Amino acid sequence: MAQGETMQKRAMFVWLPGFAMTLARLMKPPPAKAQEPLALVEKAGNIRRIAALDAPALEAGLYLHQPLGDALAVCPKLTIADAEPELCETVLAALAAWAQRYSPFTAPAYGCGLWLDIAGCAHLWGGEAGLAEDLLGRLEARGIHARAAIAPTYGAAYALAHHAKRYVIVDKNTYKALLASLPVERLRIAGETAGLLKKLGLFTVGAVQDLPRAGLPHRFPGLLPQLDKAMGLVQEAIAFQRPPSPWIERLRFAEPISAPEDLERVAAKLLEMLCARLEAGRQGGLRFELNFFRSDGGVETQAVTAALPTRDAARIMRLFREKLALIDPGFGVDLAMLAAQHTEPLDERQESVLKNGQYTACVEELAALIDTLENRLGKGRVYRLAPRESYIPERAVKKEAVFPEASAASSPRRRGPTPTARKTPSLPVAAVGTDAAAKHLGNLPSPQPSSHGRGGGACPLQQRPLSDPHPLADADILKRQARLGGLARERDRVRGASAVWPSIGERPIRLFAQPQPIDVTAALPDAPPVLFRWRKVLHRIVRAEGPERIEPEWWHGTDDGETRDYYRVESATGLRFWVFREGIYGAGRLPRWYLHGMFA
Repeated sequence: MAQGETMQKRAMFVWLPGFAMTLARLMKPPPAKAQEPLALVEKAGNIRRIAALDAPALEAGLYLHQPLGDALAVCPKLTIADAEPELCETVLAALAAWAQRYSPFTAPAYGCGLWLDIAGCAHLWGGEAGLAEDLLGRLEARGIHARAAIAPTYGAAYALAHHAKRYVIVDKNTYKALLASLPVERLRIAGETAGLLKKLGLFTVGAVQDLPRAGLPHRFPGLLPQLDKAMGLVQEAIAFQRPPSPWIERLRFAEPISAPEDLERVAAKLLEMLCARLEAGRQGGLRFELNFFRSDGGVETQAVTAALPTRDAARIMRLFREKLALIDPGFGVDLAMLAAQHTEPLDERQESVLKNGQYTACVEELAALIDTLENRLGKGRVYRLAPRESYIPERAVKKEAVFPEASAASSPRRRGPTPTARKTPSLPVAAVGTDAAAKHLGNLPSPQPSSHGRGGGACPLQQRPLSDPHPLADADILKRQARLGGLARERDRVRGASAVWPSIGERPIRLFAQPQPIDVTAALPDAPPVLFRWRKVLHRIVRAEGPERIEPEWWHGTDDGETRDYYRVESATGLRFWVFREGIYGAGRLPRWYLHGMFA
Protein backbone atom coordinates (compact mmCIF):
# COMPACT_ATOMS: atom_id res chain seq x y z
CA MET A 1 0.00 0.00 0.00
CA ALA A 2 1.42 3.38 -0.94
CA GLN A 3 2.31 5.94 1.68
CA GLY A 4 -0.61 8.16 2.58
CA GLU A 5 -3.12 5.70 1.15
CA THR A 6 -5.78 4.44 3.51
CA MET A 7 -7.57 1.13 3.29
CA GLN A 8 -11.06 1.42 1.81
CA LYS A 9 -13.80 0.49 4.24
CA ARG A 10 -15.73 -2.62 3.23
CA ALA A 11 -18.80 -3.47 5.28
CA MET A 12 -20.72 -6.71 4.86
CA PHE A 13 -24.20 -7.51 6.10
CA VAL A 14 -25.55 -11.05 6.05
CA TRP A 15 -29.35 -11.01 6.17
CA LEU A 16 -31.04 -14.07 7.63
CA PRO A 17 -34.70 -13.77 6.57
CA GLY A 18 -37.10 -15.48 8.94
CA PHE A 19 -34.25 -16.58 11.21
CA ALA A 20 -36.51 -17.25 14.19
CA MET A 21 -38.70 -19.55 12.08
CA THR A 22 -35.62 -21.20 10.53
CA LEU A 23 -34.27 -21.88 13.99
CA ALA A 24 -37.60 -23.36 15.09
CA ARG A 25 -37.67 -25.65 12.05
CA LEU A 26 -34.14 -26.84 12.85
CA MET A 27 -35.11 -27.91 16.36
CA LYS A 28 -35.07 -31.64 17.12
CA PRO A 29 -37.85 -32.69 16.97
CA PRO A 30 -39.40 -29.93 14.82
CA PRO A 31 -42.64 -28.44 16.17
CA ALA A 32 -44.47 -29.11 12.86
CA LYS A 33 -44.04 -31.08 9.67
CA ALA A 34 -42.55 -29.49 6.59
CA GLN A 35 -45.86 -28.60 4.84
CA GLU A 36 -47.83 -27.74 7.97
CA PRO A 37 -48.33 -24.02 8.76
CA LEU A 38 -46.30 -22.92 11.78
CA ALA A 39 -46.39 -19.66 13.72
CA LEU A 40 -44.33 -18.41 16.65
CA VAL A 41 -46.37 -16.54 19.22
CA GLU A 42 -45.33 -13.78 21.62
CA LYS A 43 -47.25 -12.05 24.39
CA ALA A 44 -47.91 -8.31 24.11
CA GLY A 45 -49.70 -7.22 27.26
CA ASN A 46 -52.71 -9.49 27.63
CA ILE A 47 -52.81 -10.41 23.94
CA ARG A 48 -50.93 -13.22 22.24
CA ARG A 49 -49.97 -12.33 18.71
CA ILE A 50 -47.91 -13.82 15.90
CA ALA A 51 -44.19 -13.00 15.96
CA ALA A 52 -43.02 -15.16 13.04
CA LEU A 53 -44.57 -17.15 10.19
CA ASP A 54 -43.36 -19.75 7.71
CA ALA A 55 -44.31 -19.99 4.03
CA PRO A 56 -47.38 -22.27 4.45
CA ALA A 57 -48.80 -19.91 7.10
CA LEU A 58 -48.31 -16.92 4.84
CA GLU A 59 -50.05 -18.73 2.00
CA ALA A 60 -52.99 -19.34 4.36
CA GLY A 61 -53.51 -15.58 4.68
CA LEU A 62 -51.86 -14.91 8.06
CA TYR A 63 -49.66 -11.89 8.78
CA LEU A 64 -47.26 -10.69 11.43
CA HIS A 65 -48.55 -9.20 14.69
CA GLN A 66 -51.98 -10.73 14.03
CA PRO A 67 -53.82 -11.72 17.22
CA LEU A 68 -53.65 -15.45 17.77
CA GLY A 69 -57.44 -15.81 17.97
CA ASP A 70 -57.90 -14.21 14.55
CA ALA A 71 -55.16 -16.38 13.09
CA LEU A 72 -56.74 -19.61 14.37
CA ALA A 73 -60.08 -18.52 12.94
CA VAL A 74 -58.50 -18.08 9.51
CA CYS A 75 -56.33 -21.21 9.69
CA PRO A 76 -57.60 -23.83 12.19
CA LYS A 77 -54.76 -26.23 11.30
CA LEU A 78 -52.15 -23.71 12.41
CA THR A 79 -49.42 -25.12 14.66
CA ILE A 80 -48.16 -22.66 17.24
CA ALA A 81 -45.00 -22.50 19.36
CA ASP A 82 -43.66 -19.93 21.77
CA ALA A 83 -41.18 -17.44 20.38
CA GLU A 84 -37.77 -17.56 22.07
CA PRO A 85 -35.96 -14.28 21.38
CA GLU A 86 -33.26 -15.10 23.93
CA LEU A 87 -32.42 -18.30 22.06
CA CYS A 88 -32.24 -16.38 18.78
CA GLU A 89 -29.82 -13.87 20.28
CA THR A 90 -27.65 -16.65 21.67
CA VAL A 91 -27.51 -18.47 18.33
CA LEU A 92 -26.76 -15.22 16.45
CA ALA A 93 -23.90 -14.49 18.84
CA ALA A 94 -22.57 -17.99 18.18
CA LEU A 95 -22.86 -17.41 14.42
CA ALA A 96 -20.97 -14.12 14.76
CA ALA A 97 -18.20 -15.98 16.58
CA TRP A 98 -18.20 -18.62 13.83
CA ALA A 99 -17.99 -15.88 11.16
CA GLN A 100 -14.63 -14.73 12.58
CA ARG A 101 -13.10 -17.24 10.20
CA TYR A 102 -13.76 -14.55 7.56
CA SER A 103 -12.93 -11.43 9.57
CA PRO A 104 -11.80 -10.66 13.12
CA PHE A 105 -14.53 -8.01 13.33
CA THR A 106 -17.99 -9.58 13.46
CA ALA A 107 -21.14 -8.75 15.39
CA PRO A 108 -24.72 -10.05 15.55
CA ALA A 109 -27.50 -7.83 14.23
CA TYR A 110 -30.07 -9.19 16.66
CA GLY A 111 -33.17 -10.48 14.99
CA CYS A 112 -32.01 -10.27 11.40
CA GLY A 113 -28.37 -11.05 10.56
CA LEU A 114 -24.63 -10.49 10.99
CA TRP A 115 -22.28 -7.55 10.61
CA LEU A 116 -18.76 -8.06 9.23
CA ASP A 117 -15.92 -5.66 8.54
CA ILE A 118 -13.99 -7.42 5.76
CA ALA A 119 -11.51 -4.67 4.88
CA GLY A 120 -8.21 -6.39 4.14
CA CYS A 121 -9.69 -9.91 4.46
CA ALA A 122 -11.26 -10.66 1.08
CA HIS A 123 -8.01 -11.55 -0.69
CA LEU A 124 -7.71 -14.61 1.56
CA TRP A 125 -10.82 -16.01 -0.15
CA GLY A 126 -9.99 -15.03 -3.70
CA GLY A 127 -11.84 -11.73 -3.52
CA GLU A 128 -15.08 -10.43 -2.07
CA ALA A 129 -17.19 -12.66 -4.31
CA GLY A 130 -15.30 -15.73 -3.13
CA LEU A 131 -15.79 -14.74 0.49
CA ALA A 132 -19.52 -14.20 0.02
CA GLU A 133 -19.92 -17.50 -1.85
CA ASP A 134 -18.11 -19.46 0.85
CA LEU A 135 -19.99 -17.84 3.74
CA LEU A 136 -23.44 -18.22 2.17
CA GLY A 137 -22.67 -21.75 1.02
CA ARG A 138 -21.70 -22.86 4.53
CA LEU A 139 -24.85 -21.29 6.01
CA GLU A 140 -27.11 -22.88 3.42
CA ALA A 141 -25.45 -26.27 4.01
CA ARG A 142 -26.67 -25.96 7.60
CA GLY A 143 -30.20 -25.15 6.48
CA ILE A 144 -29.95 -21.38 7.09
CA HIS A 145 -31.17 -19.25 4.20
CA ALA A 146 -29.10 -16.08 3.85
CA ARG A 147 -28.45 -13.12 1.59
CA ALA A 148 -25.53 -10.73 1.74
CA ALA A 149 -24.32 -7.36 0.52
CA ILE A 150 -20.88 -5.73 0.58
CA ALA A 151 -20.71 -1.94 0.44
CA PRO A 152 -18.63 0.98 1.74
CA THR A 153 -21.08 1.64 4.63
CA TYR A 154 -23.00 -0.59 7.01
CA GLY A 155 -26.28 1.14 6.27
CA ALA A 156 -25.91 0.56 2.54
CA ALA A 157 -24.94 -3.08 3.07
CA TYR A 158 -28.02 -3.59 5.28
CA ALA A 159 -30.37 -2.05 2.73
CA LEU A 160 -28.92 -3.81 -0.32
CA ALA A 161 -28.86 -7.23 1.34
CA HIS A 162 -32.67 -7.14 1.65
CA HIS A 163 -33.00 -6.82 -2.13
CA ALA A 164 -30.21 -9.12 -3.29
CA LYS A 165 -31.03 -12.37 -5.09
CA ARG A 166 -28.06 -14.01 -3.36
CA TYR A 167 -25.38 -11.40 -2.75
CA VAL A 168 -24.47 -8.03 -4.21
CA ILE A 169 -21.14 -6.18 -4.18
CA VAL A 170 -20.94 -2.43 -4.79
CA ASP A 171 -18.12 0.12 -4.60
CA LYS A 172 -17.99 3.71 -3.46
CA ASN A 173 -18.92 5.00 -6.90
CA THR A 174 -22.17 3.05 -7.38
CA TYR A 175 -23.71 2.34 -3.98
CA LYS A 176 -25.40 5.73 -3.57
CA ALA A 177 -27.31 5.39 -6.85
CA LEU A 178 -28.51 1.91 -5.92
CA LEU A 179 -29.44 3.03 -2.43
CA ALA A 180 -31.55 5.92 -3.77
CA SER A 181 -33.99 3.50 -5.43
CA LEU A 182 -34.68 1.41 -2.30
CA PRO A 183 -37.71 1.85 0.01
CA VAL A 184 -37.33 4.23 2.93
CA GLU A 185 -37.81 1.48 5.54
CA ARG A 186 -34.39 0.10 4.54
CA LEU A 187 -32.82 3.01 6.42
CA ARG A 188 -33.53 1.16 9.71
CA ILE A 189 -36.00 3.79 10.89
CA ALA A 190 -39.05 3.28 13.07
CA GLY A 191 -42.18 1.89 11.43
CA GLU A 192 -44.18 4.98 12.36
CA THR A 193 -41.63 7.24 10.64
CA ALA A 194 -41.61 5.07 7.51
CA GLY A 195 -45.43 5.08 7.42
CA LEU A 196 -45.56 8.85 7.74
CA LEU A 197 -43.07 9.31 4.91
CA LYS A 198 -45.09 7.04 2.63
CA LYS A 199 -48.26 8.98 3.40
CA LEU A 200 -46.45 12.10 2.18
CA GLY A 201 -45.46 10.34 -1.04
CA LEU A 202 -41.81 9.76 -0.08
CA PHE A 203 -41.39 6.12 -0.92
CA THR A 204 -37.66 5.87 -1.73
CA VAL A 205 -34.39 6.88 -0.13
CA GLY A 206 -33.67 9.19 -3.07
CA ALA A 207 -36.88 11.11 -2.43
CA VAL A 208 -35.87 11.65 1.19
CA GLN A 209 -32.42 12.89 0.11
CA ASP A 210 -34.00 15.69 -1.92
CA LEU A 211 -35.80 17.13 1.13
CA PRO A 212 -34.41 20.21 2.95
CA ARG A 213 -32.40 18.92 5.91
CA ALA A 214 -33.29 21.73 8.31
CA GLY A 215 -36.79 20.45 9.16
CA LEU A 216 -36.15 16.70 9.08
CA PRO A 217 -35.02 16.17 12.71
CA HIS A 218 -38.22 17.72 14.09
CA ARG A 219 -40.74 16.13 11.73
CA PHE A 220 -39.08 12.70 11.36
CA PRO A 221 -37.07 11.75 14.46
CA GLY A 222 -34.23 9.35 13.79
CA LEU A 223 -34.37 9.70 10.00
CA LEU A 224 -31.41 12.02 9.43
CA PRO A 225 -28.80 10.05 11.48
CA GLN A 226 -29.70 6.80 9.69
CA LEU A 227 -29.60 8.50 6.29
CA ASP A 228 -26.16 9.99 7.00
CA LYS A 229 -24.85 6.61 8.17
CA ALA A 230 -26.06 4.91 5.01
CA MET A 231 -24.55 7.62 2.79
CA GLY A 232 -21.23 7.57 4.64
CA LEU A 233 -21.50 11.13 5.93
CA VAL A 234 -20.97 10.02 9.55
CA GLN A 235 -19.19 7.02 11.01
CA GLU A 236 -21.33 4.21 12.38
CA ALA A 237 -20.29 2.39 15.51
CA ILE A 238 -20.79 -1.38 15.46
CA ALA A 239 -20.20 -3.30 18.69
CA PHE A 240 -17.95 -6.01 17.27
CA GLN A 241 -17.29 -9.09 19.32
CA ARG A 242 -13.84 -8.93 20.84
CA PRO A 243 -12.02 -10.95 23.46
CA PRO A 244 -12.64 -9.42 26.87
CA SER A 245 -9.84 -7.07 27.83
CA PRO A 246 -9.27 -6.29 31.50
CA TRP A 247 -7.28 -3.16 30.68
CA ILE A 248 -10.17 -0.76 30.11
CA GLU A 249 -11.16 2.36 32.04
CA ARG A 250 -14.34 4.41 31.56
CA LEU A 251 -15.63 7.76 32.74
CA ARG A 252 -19.28 8.81 32.44
CA PHE A 253 -20.42 12.42 32.70
CA ALA A 254 -23.60 13.84 34.15
CA GLU A 255 -23.55 16.53 31.45
CA PRO A 256 -21.92 16.29 28.01
CA ILE A 257 -18.48 17.89 27.73
CA SER A 258 -17.01 19.46 24.62
CA ALA A 259 -14.24 21.92 25.61
CA PRO A 260 -10.74 20.85 24.49
CA GLU A 261 -9.30 21.36 27.97
CA ASP A 262 -12.01 19.11 29.43
CA LEU A 263 -11.22 16.36 26.92
CA GLU A 264 -7.53 16.65 27.82
CA ARG A 265 -8.25 16.39 31.54
CA VAL A 266 -10.43 13.33 30.95
CA ALA A 267 -7.68 11.66 28.90
CA ALA A 268 -5.10 12.36 31.60
CA LYS A 269 -7.39 10.96 34.31
CA LEU A 270 -8.08 7.79 32.31
CA LEU A 271 -4.37 7.28 31.73
CA GLU A 272 -3.63 7.73 35.40
CA MET A 273 -6.24 5.10 36.31
CA LEU A 274 -5.18 2.61 33.64
CA CYS A 275 -1.43 2.94 34.25
CA ALA A 276 -1.96 2.34 37.97
CA ARG A 277 -3.71 -0.94 37.16
CA LEU A 278 -1.00 -1.88 34.66
CA GLU A 279 1.65 -1.28 37.29
CA ALA A 280 -0.20 -3.44 39.80
CA GLY A 281 -0.46 -6.20 37.19
CA ARG A 282 3.18 -5.78 36.07
CA GLN A 283 2.03 -5.11 32.51
CA GLY A 284 2.99 -2.58 29.88
CA GLY A 285 0.91 -1.41 26.93
CA LEU A 286 1.99 -1.27 23.29
CA ARG A 287 -1.22 0.24 21.86
CA PHE A 288 -3.68 2.55 23.59
CA GLU A 289 -7.06 3.51 22.10
CA LEU A 290 -9.09 6.46 23.36
CA ASN A 291 -12.80 6.61 22.48
CA PHE A 292 -15.17 9.54 23.03
CA PHE A 293 -18.85 8.58 22.71
CA ARG A 294 -20.90 11.57 21.58
CA SER A 295 -24.45 12.31 22.59
CA ASP A 296 -25.62 12.00 18.97
CA GLY A 297 -24.42 8.39 18.75
CA GLY A 298 -21.11 9.03 16.99
CA VAL A 299 -17.75 7.82 18.23
CA GLU A 300 -14.47 9.72 17.99
CA THR A 301 -11.44 7.43 18.24
CA GLN A 302 -7.73 8.10 18.45
CA ALA A 303 -4.97 5.57 19.08
CA VAL A 304 -1.25 5.73 19.82
CA THR A 305 1.39 3.03 19.76
CA ALA A 306 4.59 2.53 21.74
CA ALA A 307 7.83 1.00 20.56
CA LEU A 308 8.33 -0.70 23.93
CA PRO A 309 5.78 -1.79 26.55
CA THR A 310 5.13 1.19 28.80
CA ARG A 311 2.91 2.36 31.61
CA ASP A 312 4.27 5.88 31.90
CA ALA A 313 1.13 8.04 31.93
CA ALA A 314 3.00 11.28 31.21
CA ARG A 315 4.75 9.79 28.19
CA ILE A 316 1.52 8.36 26.73
CA MET A 317 -0.29 11.63 27.38
CA ARG A 318 2.31 13.51 25.31
CA LEU A 319 1.43 11.26 22.39
CA PHE A 320 -2.33 11.72 22.83
CA ARG A 321 -2.09 15.48 23.28
CA GLU A 322 -1.19 15.95 19.61
CA LYS A 323 -4.24 13.95 18.51
CA LEU A 324 -6.86 15.38 20.85
CA ALA A 325 -7.16 18.41 18.58
CA LEU A 326 -8.60 16.07 15.92
CA ILE A 327 -11.52 15.06 18.16
CA ASP A 328 -14.88 16.49 17.09
CA PRO A 329 -17.10 16.41 20.21
CA GLY A 330 -20.22 17.41 18.26
CA PHE A 331 -22.97 18.34 20.72
CA GLY A 332 -20.98 16.87 23.60
CA VAL A 333 -19.36 13.69 24.90
CA ASP A 334 -21.27 11.48 27.34
CA LEU A 335 -18.71 8.73 27.88
CA ALA A 336 -14.93 8.38 27.49
CA MET A 337 -13.14 5.04 27.39
CA LEU A 338 -9.44 4.17 27.30
CA ALA A 339 -8.22 0.65 26.46
CA ALA A 340 -4.77 -0.91 26.35
CA GLN A 341 -5.40 -3.21 23.41
CA HIS A 342 -2.00 -4.92 23.36
CA THR A 343 -0.18 -5.54 26.63
CA GLU A 344 2.91 -7.52 27.55
CA PRO A 345 4.58 -8.40 30.85
CA LEU A 346 6.77 -5.56 32.08
CA ASP A 347 8.75 -5.92 35.29
CA GLU A 348 10.73 -3.22 36.99
CA ARG A 349 14.23 -3.09 35.51
CA GLN A 350 17.28 -2.68 37.67
CA GLU A 351 19.89 -0.34 36.29
CA SER A 352 23.23 -1.84 35.37
CA VAL A 353 26.03 -1.41 37.87
CA LEU A 354 28.70 -1.70 35.18
CA LYS A 355 27.26 0.96 32.89
CA ASN A 356 25.64 3.23 35.46
CA GLY A 357 22.25 2.82 33.82
CA GLN A 358 23.30 4.56 30.61
CA TYR A 359 22.11 1.71 28.36
CA THR A 360 18.63 1.61 29.87
CA ALA A 361 18.29 5.39 29.73
CA CYS A 362 19.43 5.40 26.10
CA VAL A 363 16.86 2.76 25.13
CA GLU A 364 14.04 4.58 26.90
CA GLU A 365 14.93 7.88 25.24
CA LEU A 366 15.14 6.22 21.83
CA ALA A 367 11.78 4.48 22.39
CA ALA A 368 10.19 7.82 23.31
CA LEU A 369 11.58 9.39 20.14
CA ILE A 370 10.29 6.53 17.99
CA ASP A 371 6.84 6.78 19.60
CA THR A 372 6.67 10.50 18.79
CA LEU A 373 7.77 10.01 15.19
CA GLU A 374 5.47 7.05 14.50
CA ASN A 375 2.41 8.74 15.95
CA ARG A 376 3.09 11.79 13.79
CA LEU A 377 4.17 10.05 10.58
CA GLY A 378 2.16 6.82 10.84
CA LYS A 379 2.62 3.26 12.00
CA GLY A 380 5.61 1.53 10.45
CA ARG A 381 7.18 4.70 9.04
CA VAL A 382 10.17 4.48 11.41
CA TYR A 383 12.36 1.45 10.81
CA ARG A 384 15.90 0.33 10.21
CA LEU A 385 17.41 -1.72 7.40
CA ALA A 386 18.71 -5.16 8.27
CA PRO A 387 20.67 -7.55 6.03
CA ARG A 388 18.91 -10.24 4.05
CA GLU A 389 20.52 -13.22 2.36
CA SER A 390 20.53 -12.07 -1.24
CA TYR A 391 23.12 -10.83 -3.73
CA ILE A 392 20.49 -8.84 -5.65
CA PRO A 393 21.09 -5.27 -4.36
CA GLU A 394 17.42 -4.28 -4.04
CA ARG A 395 16.70 -7.48 -2.08
CA ALA A 396 19.72 -7.38 0.20
CA VAL A 397 17.99 -5.39 2.94
CA LYS A 398 14.72 -5.65 4.83
CA LYS A 399 12.77 -3.43 7.19
CA GLU A 400 12.61 -4.31 10.87
CA ALA A 401 12.08 -2.69 14.26
CA VAL A 402 14.53 -0.02 15.24
CA PHE A 403 15.89 -1.94 18.20
CA PRO A 404 14.69 -5.56 18.31
CA GLU A 405 17.25 -6.40 20.99
CA ALA A 406 15.87 -3.69 23.26
CA SER A 407 12.33 -4.86 22.56
CA ALA A 408 13.28 -8.38 23.59
CA ALA A 409 14.91 -7.04 26.74
CA SER A 410 11.78 -5.20 27.81
CA SER A 411 9.88 -8.41 28.65
CA PRO A 412 12.17 -10.88 30.44
CA ARG A 413 9.50 -13.48 31.14
CA ARG A 414 8.52 -13.84 27.49
CA ARG A 415 11.56 -12.81 25.51
CA GLY A 416 14.55 -13.76 27.61
CA PRO A 417 16.76 -11.92 30.08
CA THR A 418 18.17 -8.49 29.42
CA PRO A 419 21.89 -8.18 28.74
CA THR A 420 22.33 -5.83 31.68
CA ALA A 421 20.53 -8.12 34.09
CA ARG A 422 22.86 -11.08 33.53
CA LYS A 423 24.20 -12.42 36.80
CA THR A 424 27.91 -12.35 37.62
CA PRO A 425 29.46 -15.83 37.86
CA SER A 426 29.36 -17.15 41.38
CA LEU A 427 33.13 -17.76 41.56
CA PRO A 428 35.69 -16.40 44.04
CA VAL A 429 37.17 -13.16 42.82
CA ALA A 430 40.70 -14.54 43.04
CA ALA A 431 39.75 -17.52 40.87
CA VAL A 432 37.99 -15.63 38.10
CA GLY A 433 40.12 -16.08 35.00
CA THR A 434 39.60 -15.40 31.38
CA ASP A 435 38.22 -18.83 30.49
CA ALA A 436 35.69 -18.79 33.32
CA ALA A 437 34.56 -15.30 32.44
CA ALA A 438 34.26 -16.24 28.78
CA LYS A 439 32.07 -19.21 29.73
CA HIS A 440 29.55 -16.97 31.49
CA LEU A 441 29.88 -13.68 29.60
CA GLY A 442 30.03 -15.05 26.04
CA ASN A 443 32.64 -16.62 23.82
CA LEU A 444 35.81 -14.67 23.13
CA PRO A 445 36.94 -13.84 19.61
CA SER A 446 39.07 -16.54 18.13
CA PRO A 447 42.82 -15.72 18.17
CA GLN A 448 43.87 -13.83 15.08
CA PRO A 449 47.42 -13.48 13.79
CA SER A 450 48.85 -10.22 15.08
CA SER A 451 51.04 -7.93 13.07
CA HIS A 452 52.59 -6.53 16.24
CA GLY A 453 55.08 -8.54 18.26
CA ARG A 454 57.27 -11.44 17.27
CA GLY A 455 55.19 -14.20 18.74
CA GLY A 456 51.83 -12.54 18.38
CA GLY A 457 48.67 -14.50 17.68
CA ALA A 458 46.98 -14.88 21.07
CA CYS A 459 44.83 -12.29 22.73
CA PRO A 460 46.75 -10.74 25.69
CA LEU A 461 43.81 -11.47 27.97
CA GLN A 462 44.05 -15.17 27.14
CA GLN A 463 47.70 -15.56 28.13
CA ARG A 464 47.10 -15.45 31.89
CA PRO A 465 46.33 -18.94 33.32
CA LEU A 466 43.71 -19.69 35.95
CA SER A 467 46.44 -20.32 38.54
CA ASP A 468 47.70 -16.77 38.37
CA PRO A 469 49.40 -16.10 41.70
CA HIS A 470 48.59 -12.41 41.44
CA PRO A 471 44.81 -12.06 41.11
CA LEU A 472 43.43 -8.80 39.88
CA ALA A 473 41.70 -6.34 42.15
CA ASP A 474 37.91 -6.15 42.18
CA ALA A 475 37.83 -3.07 39.99
CA ASP A 476 40.09 -4.64 37.40
CA ILE A 477 37.94 -7.79 37.39
CA LEU A 478 34.85 -5.72 36.65
CA LYS A 479 36.63 -3.82 33.90
CA ARG A 480 37.86 -7.06 32.38
CA GLN A 481 34.40 -8.62 32.43
CA ALA A 482 32.90 -5.53 30.86
CA ARG A 483 35.56 -5.60 28.15
CA LEU A 484 35.00 -9.29 27.50
CA GLY A 485 31.26 -8.77 27.21
CA GLY A 486 31.79 -5.87 24.80
CA LEU A 487 34.19 -7.92 22.69
CA ALA A 488 31.75 -10.82 22.58
CA ARG A 489 28.87 -8.62 21.54
CA GLU A 490 30.96 -6.93 18.85
CA ARG A 491 32.18 -10.34 17.63
CA ASP A 492 28.60 -11.63 17.41
CA ARG A 493 27.52 -8.52 15.56
CA VAL A 494 30.35 -8.75 13.03
CA ARG A 495 29.92 -12.50 12.58
CA GLY A 496 26.16 -12.18 12.16
CA ALA A 497 26.54 -9.45 9.57
CA SER A 498 29.27 -11.27 7.68
CA ALA A 499 27.18 -14.45 7.61
CA VAL A 500 24.32 -12.62 5.89
CA TRP A 501 26.37 -10.06 3.94
CA PRO A 502 29.37 -11.99 2.60
CA SER A 503 32.41 -10.19 1.30
CA ILE A 504 31.20 -8.32 -1.79
CA GLY A 505 32.34 -5.39 -3.85
CA GLU A 506 31.99 -1.77 -2.98
CA ARG A 507 28.41 -0.56 -2.83
CA PRO A 508 27.13 3.00 -3.44
CA ILE A 509 26.02 5.19 -0.57
CA ARG A 510 22.78 5.96 -2.43
CA LEU A 511 20.91 3.07 -4.02
CA PHE A 512 17.82 3.81 -6.12
CA ALA A 513 14.68 1.90 -5.21
CA GLN A 514 14.25 0.97 -8.88
CA PRO A 515 17.11 0.94 -11.42
CA GLN A 516 16.75 3.80 -13.89
CA PRO A 517 17.25 3.14 -17.62
CA ILE A 518 20.10 4.98 -19.36
CA ASP A 519 21.37 5.29 -22.93
CA VAL A 520 24.93 3.95 -23.14
CA THR A 521 27.69 4.07 -25.73
CA ALA A 522 30.45 1.47 -25.36
CA ALA A 523 33.58 0.78 -27.41
CA LEU A 524 32.90 -2.97 -27.49
CA PRO A 525 29.72 -4.94 -26.76
CA ASP A 526 31.04 -6.31 -23.45
CA ALA A 527 33.11 -3.25 -22.53
CA PRO A 528 32.20 -0.67 -19.86
CA PRO A 529 30.40 2.45 -21.07
CA VAL A 530 32.32 5.31 -22.65
CA LEU A 531 29.46 7.76 -22.11
CA PHE A 532 25.80 7.55 -21.10
CA ARG A 533 22.77 9.84 -20.98
CA TRP A 534 20.65 10.05 -17.85
CA ARG A 535 17.81 12.52 -17.32
CA LYS A 536 18.78 14.36 -20.53
CA VAL A 537 22.33 14.95 -19.23
CA LEU A 538 25.33 13.42 -21.00
CA HIS A 539 28.06 11.96 -18.76
CA ARG A 540 31.45 11.18 -20.30
CA ILE A 541 33.30 8.35 -18.52
CA VAL A 542 37.01 8.73 -17.76
CA ARG A 543 37.50 5.75 -15.43
CA ALA A 544 35.71 2.41 -14.98
CA GLU A 545 36.06 -0.69 -12.79
CA GLY A 546 34.37 -4.04 -13.33
CA PRO A 547 32.48 -6.00 -14.25
CA GLU A 548 30.98 -7.59 -11.13
CA ARG A 549 28.55 -10.26 -12.32
CA ILE A 550 25.37 -11.00 -10.31
CA GLU A 551 23.29 -13.92 -11.49
CA PRO A 552 19.51 -14.16 -10.86
CA GLU A 553 18.49 -16.29 -7.87
CA TRP A 554 17.32 -19.60 -9.27
CA TRP A 555 14.97 -20.36 -6.36
CA HIS A 556 12.77 -17.41 -7.32
CA GLY A 557 11.97 -18.94 -10.72
CA THR A 558 13.30 -18.78 -14.23
CA ASP A 559 11.61 -15.45 -15.05
CA ASP A 560 13.19 -13.57 -12.17
CA GLY A 561 15.46 -11.34 -14.25
CA GLU A 562 18.64 -11.72 -16.25
CA THR A 563 22.35 -11.71 -15.55
CA ARG A 564 23.72 -8.33 -14.50
CA ASP A 565 27.24 -6.98 -15.04
CA TYR A 566 27.90 -4.04 -12.68
CA TYR A 567 30.52 -1.31 -13.30
CA ARG A 568 31.80 1.47 -11.07
CA VAL A 569 32.37 4.43 -13.36
CA GLU A 570 33.57 8.01 -12.88
CA SER A 571 32.55 10.90 -15.11
CA ALA A 572 34.70 13.78 -16.29
CA THR A 573 33.04 16.03 -13.69
CA GLY A 574 34.02 13.73 -10.80
CA LEU A 575 30.67 11.99 -10.28
CA ARG A 576 30.83 8.27 -9.52
CA PHE A 577 28.01 5.99 -10.65
CA TRP A 578 27.05 2.34 -10.29
CA VAL A 579 25.68 1.09 -13.60
CA PHE A 580 24.90 -2.38 -14.88
CA ARG A 581 24.14 -4.17 -18.11
CA GLU A 582 21.20 -6.57 -17.88
CA GLY A 583 21.43 -9.47 -20.26
CA ILE A 584 24.16 -11.03 -22.36
CA TYR A 585 24.88 -10.36 -26.02
CA GLY A 586 23.69 -13.19 -28.24
CA ALA A 587 20.99 -14.34 -25.78
CA GLY A 588 18.05 -13.45 -28.01
CA ARG A 589 17.62 -9.74 -27.33
CA LEU A 590 19.88 -6.77 -26.84
CA PRO A 591 21.03 -6.07 -23.27
CA ARG A 592 19.75 -2.99 -21.50
CA TRP A 593 21.70 -0.57 -19.33
CA TYR A 594 20.55 0.85 -15.99
CA LEU A 595 21.84 3.24 -13.34
CA HIS A 596 21.40 1.70 -9.87
CA GLY A 597 23.21 4.05 -7.49
CA MET A 598 25.69 6.85 -6.87
CA PHE A 599 28.85 6.84 -4.79
CA ALA A 600 29.83 9.62 -2.42
